[in-house]
Amino acid sequence: MSFIEQMNKYILYISIILNGILLMTVVGILPFLLYLSTVINIIFIWYTTKCLIQINHTEEDMLQLLEKNEDFLHVLEGVHALEMYYGDENLQNLIDRSRELINEFIDIQEKYFDVEVTTEQDDDEEYQAEEGE
Repeated sequence: MSFIEQMNKYILYISIILNGILLMTVVGILPFLLYLSTVINIIFIWYTTKCLIQINHTEEDMLQLLEKNEDFLHVLEGVHALEMYYGDENLQNLIDRSRELINEFIDIQEKYFDVEVTTEQDDDEEYQAEEGE
């Protein structure tokens, strides 16, 4: 932050305080308390907005991590399906660990971001139930 921006911030703070003192001196305590309440509410609104924006960024980052991990799982399954690597225990362990990681991401996403996640198996079961009817 540059020196001029810092000075502008301090001048704004001093101005708010001096205006409050002037308001209290000229018109009394009740308008001052109204002024103080308005300033505090504006600060709370600003802080709430900042927190909501941060939560949205965190959710977007979480979704990106989940998508990257799913892409990795699909690539790993593709390699495991190759004739040269079919049945390799190390690759199977990597696939299992990747699935566990995806499930942990989904659990965290459901816990903190209030979203309902459906899996491919759920979609397949619904499709089979519709065909059976």
